[in-house]
Amino acid sequence: MPEAGVQQAKSQRARKAICEAAIDSLVDVGYAETSLNRVATTAGFSKGALQHHFPGKEDLVAATVDELLARTFRPRSERDRSTDVEQELLRAWNRFINTPAYRALMEILGAARTDKALQKRLSSELVAWGRRLDQQTRDHYEAVSGDEEEVVMLLNMTRSFMRGLLTQERYGVSREETARYVRKWVELVAPLLRLKG
Repeated sequence: MPEAGVQQAKSQRARKAICEAAIDSLVDVGYAETSLNRVATTAGFSKGALQHHFPGKEDLVAATVDELLARTFRPRSERDRSTDVEQELLRAWNRFINTPAYRALMEILGAARTDKALQKRLSSELVAWGRRLDQQTRDHYEAVSGDEEEVVMLLNMTRSFMRGLLTQERYGVSREETARYVRKWVELVAPLLRLKG
């Protein structure tokens, strides 16, 4: 491998390690306390080495969002697929939403609500992500009613509900209670959906 290729691979590994440390920090201490110093220490880098890759917190957060959003579209193997809507919805909860990565994303989304510079920087990417989720929904599910827009609405309602449950856990709702709420929601929504071929 030529020297430039080796250096590029090393740089990509460093960037990934730094983003993983940012995710850990976001989950552990929240957005406000996730500083470049904290992330550098967690990742095992000096602050200067971190800033070589990400000059400021906003740059780091934007790269971390890229990493987090990409995870929601990783292909599933055939053995991960189910023919049961309830199982698919529960799998989505466990595989994508009820995860440290999604909790980190929730921290960033909460911060972007009031941090206008961060909001502006992430806005188009988050809109594109939402559209891609909608298309993934259309590709994977159909409404029993036959209304394609109902599919998108039901899955957006499901994601919103599940995001809210993650927030509730911060205020004393146990994970067991949250799991019961998820199962009940899935029971209510599943009869309205069918999986496509």
